[in-house]
Amino acid sequence: MHKPPAEFILSRHWTETDQGIELRYWLISQGEARCWRINAQETTCFIAEHQLPKWQSLWKKWGQTVRVGKQTFKTFNGLTAIPVYGQSYRQQRRWVRQGRDIGLVAWEDDINPAERFLMERFLFGGVEFHQQKPVPAPAKPALSVLSIDIETAWYTPGKTPNLYSVALACGDKQVVIIVGEVKQHGSSQINIEAVSTVRECLLRTVELINRWDPDCIIGWNVVDFDLQIIQQHCDLQQIPFSIGRDNSVPVWRSRADNPNRFYVDVEGRQIVDGPGAFRSAAWGFDDYSLETVSRTLLKRGKQIAHSDDKVNEIERMYREDSEAFARYNLEDAVLVLDLFEHAGLWQFLVERAHLTGLAMDRAGGSSAAFNTVYLPRLHRKGYIAPNIGEQPLQMESPGGFVMESVPGLYEDVLVLDFKSLYPSIIQTFLIDPLGLHEGAKAPDDDYVNGFITAKFHRTEHILPSLIDQLWQARDQAKKEKNAPMSQAIKIIMNSFYGVLGSQLCRFFDPRLASSITMRGHQILQESREFIEQKGHQVIYGDTDSIFVHAQNANDPAGLGRQLASELTQWWQQRITDEFQLTSHLEMEFETHYKKFIMPTIRGTEMGSKKRYAGILNTDQGEKLIFKGLEAVRSDWTKMAKTFQIELYRRIFAGENHKQWIAETVLNLKQGKLDAQLVYKRRLRRSVEEYQKQRPPHVQAAALKQQHNPNWRGRSIEYVKTVNGWQPLPYVNATIDYDHYIEKQIEPIADAILHFLGETFAELVDEQLSLF
Repeated sequence: MHKPPAEFILSRHWTETDQGIELRYWLISQGEARCWRINAQETTCFIAEHQLPKWQSLWKKWGQTVRVGKQTFKTFNGLTAIPVYGQSYRQQRRWVRQGRDIGLVAWEDDINPAERFLMERFLFGGVEFHQQKPVPAPAKPALSVLSIDIETAWYTPGKTPNLYSVALACGDKQVVIIVGEVKQHGSSQINIEAVSTVRECLLRTVELINRWDPDCIIGWNVVDFDLQIIQQHCDLQQIPFSIGRDNSVPVWRSRADNPNRFYVDVEGRQIVDGPGAFRSAAWGFDDYSLETVSRTLLKRGKQIAHSDDKVNEIERMYREDSEAFARYNLEDAVLVLDLFEHAGLWQFLVERAHLTGLAMDRAGGSSAAFNTVYLPRLHRKGYIAPNIGEQPLQMESPGGFVMESVPGLYEDVLVLDFKSLYPSIIQTFLIDPLGLHEGAKAPDDDYVNGFITAKFHRTEHILPSLIDQLWQARDQAKKEKNAPMSQAIKIIMNSFYGVLGSQLCRFFDPRLASSITMRGHQILQESREFIEQKGHQVIYGDTDSIFVHAQNANDPAGLGRQLASELTQWWQQRITDEFQLTSHLEMEFETHYKKFIMPTIRGTEMGSKKRYAGILNTDQGEKLIFKGLEAVRSDWTKMAKTFQIELYRRIFAGENHKQWIAETVLNLKQGKLDAQLVYKRRLRRSVEEYQKQRPPHVQAAALKQQHNPNWRGRSIEYVKTVNGWQPLPYVNATIDYDHYIEKQIEPIADAILHFLGETFAELVDEQLSLF
């Protein structure tokens, strides 16, 4: 008999009924969706056993029906806990708050029943049913995706703007629904539907979403803008925004950290926001605007890529050119579809779900992921988790170790890198919340010393074996060339340190995080000593990497591999001898820079940190790499970035740089580089909120508002003129070229000329005299 494929858990929901909690999980398999319902479930939390009589009095007073379990659990603070069960999660949260107000203690009351049901059964990404019993299984869903984008009149937070159009894109099905008369030139190649009223637009949007029946709805800021604005208009028109798979309306919840931002729950569908998805997959951009991300990855962008008066241009197209307006609206929806596909985000989110149980709409969620994988294992050890804020130790843990650098211009610099240093420290030195608790009461030969009085039990722990499982899974993913799975595992493993050091995590303890980072300090320092005893100079080190000057080495890359192998073996022996543990530390030879510069801190002779550049050999030829320098910073002008890249290339290649620097200065003064002198910054707040300090970009933004009172953008482009900072396109004064020479070109040049015994000022004076 053919075995049916595993089903992917797309979304999870719960409702309180008279019979208890109804759980609903929408499952996807072979393109079909179905709802798995589980009725008459109970909520769960834990209370201190010695406080049971007081809790019972409270329940009786408030008329609560609560069932007390017989099994007992231990807590990290030495109490005995017992489980209690109820038929209402909301009532449970209410009586727990009332109990805490009078000094009673409860734990794990904040885990909602739909999440707990899956978590305790290790049902993360996929599920199979064996004799109707659900068991974990990997699933590979073929997800159908709809991208949505709306266009409105000028948007002011807190007010509902006029709705102009809704663009929907789902595979080869695409449409733009425009409110009002269609005004177009010639026949349109875009499927445009004109409706007379906003009400008709809303009804048609709901109809198409339900007809196309997507598993996922995506967009750029789709929750806090597109869907929220549609919801507001539905409310105004008294139309149910019934886009759930059961024809239900979305459930909205404001976020605890920002009441103006929201979570949205749609029955049987996932709502995945573009910026959050990219952040969760560790993609980094100068900013997370749709224009920046699409230009970076797809080499194309919005139809109005850059216009100072973008709002007026949209208004003009809406009034005069429906074809251009629809193309602009639809392209935004299509861009998001293409970005998800190009970046492999769906594969990543599915694999992350299998590893952590996190739904695809959870952006970030490191603490939630840790709780999901750790809690069920902790319960099987007979313990329950502490509450957030329960840890009395509130000291900050030190960050990664950064060595003092040795500034200079070098040939042949090797970078040796510890493979996943923090996870390997956790695995090697048995760092673990449960192990910390058990280690405190263990005899001398049963614990491993950490830092800040930490002791970790040698056998009672969870996290080291969990890291081991993830490591094996990542090795298998690499073997199978499953890049999304490998990336998901890497992010999860590396997040464990950050979670344990965050006071927003229920397992926070500074002894845990410090035992990771301070051990990392020790490992990096002693690795440097090992390399220097071999006769090689270490010029820098940062968290998990060591930079070695391979002076006069005949085979620098061979030396790098040799040093990495020797260090790995040395640490294996060292940890066996000193701790009687197995080392999981592995040093790798990562990079050979043919040419390399470690600059000084500006205005000093001290070496900089996290700022360097060098030339690498790659399969595509030589490649110039910048880390932390102006060429890769978004707050420097294009002119400055281009200048630094070319200057470093010339000096590394031994080409003439003196005359070229002088020519660049001359071109600048003659206005030939004006298009490259634009600064671009984002405003973190509205212009009016900047009271005490008004930096240049705020001054430019304020001036722009004077010229265009309707402008409320978050990104500002501006230049320095002889009359101060002026925004584009309202520049009416001469460019202050001396500013760009003194603040952009000169500091960049002197950072590398310093090592050649030259200065920018002397060189330019000398060269310009020849013209």
